[in-house]
Amino acid sequence: MGSKRVLVMGAGSYSKKDASIRGIGTCLVERLAREDNFIILFTYYKSQEGASRLVKKVKSEHHNIEVDYLRFNSLSFESEWKNLESTLRSFGTPHVFVYNAGLRFYKQSLTASEKEETMRVNYSCPVFLIERIGEEMYNKGIRGKIVLTSSVLAGKYHPFLEDYCLSKGLLEKYVREHSEYWKERGIEIYIVSPNVTKTPMTEEQIADYEEEVNQNKRPGIASPEEIAGEIASLCLDNF
Repeated sequence: MGSKRVLVMGAGSYSKKDASIRGIGTCLVERLAREDNFIILFTYYKSQEGASRLVKKVKSEHHNIEVDYLRFNSLSFESEWKNLESTLRSFGTPHVFVYNAGLRFYKQSLTASEKEETMRVNYSCPVFLIERIGEEMYNKGIRGKIVLTSSVLAGKYHPFLEDYCLSKGLLEKYVREHSEYWKERGIEIYIVSPNVTKTPMTEEQIADYEEEVNQNKRPGIASPEEIAGEIASLCLDNF
């Protein structure tokens, strides 16, 4: 079996307060690194230190793994694409593309700029990348997979995440409306929609969420390893 190239957008995040709390993308890279036939490229945004830490960890556990990273700012995806596209020329067209990046503001009233940023990161950027990477998969004859994440189910329980839910809801709508189009081109597209997951993005609110779970006001809290496992299953199926 030949090697499969995987691109994960949004990994390398760790909690600064609790070393055991990692992002979904971080856990996904760790999970995929256990497979013998995956070559992994992932992107980070905020912390190069976290990205480097992730690479060192997986290489220490899996000595033959090929894994690398680069910085990507989803807010500036049009200009950032040039650097990513250049990197993909040497990496190769991915067999699997995972978009795990996301942006949310925990505040009651968002500014126009914050609303725009939320929409760009959570909807405009992934659609932009899907269409470019998906076309490359098709042109190269790759029967690929595209997997997206959306926490719209988690966000609907929060009073201040209307714009987040709107943007992720539009992404889910895109998948529903375009899954047949991509299937005809030999590409499977999925979206994973977990409930609240304990990650660096949500850790400040976890105590409140746990209290709501105890009061039966929301479903239980998932672990990032659990969600990463679900994504990995989609990546590995029929591969």
